[in-house]
Amino acid sequence: MKFWSRAALLAVVGVVIVAAVLLTNVLPIRSLMAEQRRVDQANEQLATIQQENAKLQAEADFLSSDAGVEMVARRDFGLVKPGETAYVVVDPNDEGFTPDVPTTTTPPQVEQPSRPWWQHIWDFVTGRDLTNG
Repeated sequence: MKFWSRAALLAVVGVVIVAAVLLTNVLPIRSLMAEQRRVDQANEQLATIQQENAKLQAEADFLSSDAGVEMVARRDFGLVKPGETAYVVVDPNDEGFTPDVPTTTTPPQVEQPSRPWWQHIWDFVTGRDLTNG
């Protein structure tokens, strides 16, 4: 009889130790991994924004130059230099001028594929469920 009570006591102590290890080790690691994932995502967004910024800066530099101003004046306003002749090609089948109006559409909703139960557990352990990715 004493053997069973000692085994039960050891089992309870073992469960408490395992729970303490999980609480002190797994949960902080989970948060650290989630924060690292957020930092990685922010760095990716920063790189994308810097590339876009470089493109826009190059475009702004070009449009500030004489060649850029001339291009916009010719393309958008139909201006010509003295001595040049401007021609407008009219489509005989065109009933009238109809401006191109962009249509707005909502992107189709993509259904997320269902994931196995063990991936949800792994996401919890690694902290992936705390981030969007």
